[in-house]
Amino acid sequence: MHIVEHVELSTHVHATESELKVVKALLNLVPPELRDNVKVQSNEGQGHFGNDIKTVKVQFKGDESLHVVKYILTSMDQLDREIILVSIGSRFEDGRLYLRFNKQLAYSGVVRLDDGDDVIKVIVKFNHWAVKGEGIENLIRRIIGSLTA
Repeated sequence: MHIVEHVELSTHVHATESELKVVKALLNLVPPELRDNVKVQSNEGQGHFGNDIKTVKVQFKGDESLHVVKYILTSMDQLDREIILVSIGSRFEDGRLYLRFNKQLAYSGVVRLDDGDDVIKVIVKFNHWAVKGEGIENLIRRIIGSLTA
C-alpha cells in the first residue's frame, strides 16, 4: 500500500514571466533524478483582467509520489515542517494535503512555505486507509521522521 497515492505541483506563468524560469522553479521542487523524465503539462487561458496566463503542472503517482513528498520535506527548513503540522487543520481536506511554496525562492532552489497568490501549489493525495488508520498528523510525522532516520 502506498502512503501517498498522487502528487500534483502546479503554478501560473504570467505574461511578464519567462516560462522557462517558471518551469525551472516548479522542477526545483522535484528530486533531481526525476526532473529529466517528467512531463510538464501546459494549459493556456486568461486571467481575471483578460491577460494571457498559462498553467504548468507535473504529476507523480505511486512510489515516485512519496519520493517527491520526501524530497520537498527534506528541502524545507524545520520551522516550515513544524508550520505544516500545527496548521494541518487548514491544509488537509478529503485526503489531500494542500501546500503553497514561494515561486521566486523556488527558482533559486529554496523551498519555503508561502500563503501568497503567486505560488507553486502542491497537492498531496494520501491513501484513504493510511489516513484512517494513523491520522494525517501521524502520517506526516512518520514521513518527516523517516527523513532523519
